[in-house]
Amino acid sequence: MEEKDREEAIRRETAGAGAETRVLVMTDGADELGYVVAGVQAQTLCIHAFSVAGKTDFSTEKPDAQTVFILDTLLRAAASFGEVHGADCIRTSFPDFFSFFARRGFKSHDAYVEAPMSVIVHYT
Repeated sequence: MEEKDREEAIRRETAGAGAETRVLVMTDGADELGYVVAGVQAQTLCIHAFSVAGKTDFSTEKPDAQTVFILDTLLRAAASFGEVHGADCIRTSFPDFFSFFARRGFKSHDAYVEAPMSVIVHYT
C-alpha cells in the first residue's frame, strides 16, 4: 500500500501525469537511484519527469556520468514499458537538456523531444 500511495503522490506533483501514468523506480539493492514518470496515451509513451537523487530539473546543470547512466537506464525502462503497452513512439513533456535525448536519436522541438520507439527498442 505504501508504494501505491507514494506513486500517487509523485503523480500529483508531476505536471501532465494522469491516472494512467506509472512511476518506474530504479534501485540498487535497497537504495533508490531514481525514477521516471511515464504513461501511454494514443500509442505514444509520454515521459513526464525523471528524478535522480531527488533532483528533477536537469536543464540548469549538466548531469555527471553517474546521473546520465541512471537517466539512460530509466529511459530504456520506460521505453520497454511503453512497448509492452502498445506505444510506437516516445515523447517527453519537456525539452532536451544538454543534448541527452539528441544523442539517443530523438528529434528536438521547442517544448519537447520525440522519437519512434525503434530508437530504443529494436527487434532482430
